[in-house]
Amino acid sequence: MSDRRTLKLFVKGNADIVNAVLSKNDGGVRLTSGVRELVAASFPGSSVTVDSEPSHGFGELRRELAAGTTKINTMQPDVVVLSLADDVAALADQPAVTEEVLAALQEDLVAAITAIKELGAHILVANVSTFDPGDATTNYHGLAPEPFALRAHRLDLMLVGVSHTNGISVIDVDRLLAEHGAASVVRRPAHYNAEGCSIIADEVVRILEDYGFFDDRPLVAQVGAGAG
Repeated sequence: MSDRRTLKLFVKGNADIVNAVLSKNDGGVRLTSGVRELVAASFPGSSVTVDSEPSHGFGELRRELAAGTTKINTMQPDVVVLSLADDVAALADQPAVTEEVLAALQEDLVAAITAIKELGAHILVANVSTFDPGDATTNYHGLAPEPFALRAHRLDLMLVGVSHTNGISVIDVDRLLAEHGAASVVRRPAHYNAEGCSIIADEVVRILEDYGFFDDRPLVAQVGAGAG
């Protein structure tokens, strides 16, 4: 990235994703070294600027983008990082995550993705760990409202489909933290300790590297495998 302008990274979401990307110096509360510091240490000559803004789900994000009231419109970042966590939490009072609910959520997400891509940004969306430290349920059949783990599974699966058709990158938090032992890093549903946040930050840097942001080569375009 020696002849490329500084990468502008924007995080739109609640504390779960902000703390997994931004260091304490940049507004997070968990990491000494966030994505900005990791890039500086691993890719001499490359630099990242970071900023963040709260979010309350993809529906609100869609409306903000349409109205031009989010920093994404004015900052025009190179990369936008989003998270499913707000929408998983918002569905806590629903008896079940129905196909209609999922379809509406997917519509909001796709509309937001389309608007952000029109600004020229790459998009990364973090799913959520399905591990709930306080849930010892062994049979989810017929439970109402649906427990966190089941809601998270449903939304994580929806995100896979959106990635396939709309060309975004999924930060697979569920897999990453499970491989490292979710019980040791998940504080409560969709909230992670410093070790868990560090694992996610490393993955964000890996994805950015794969796209070519730190090399003197054309960026890999975000095109869904199922597009068309």
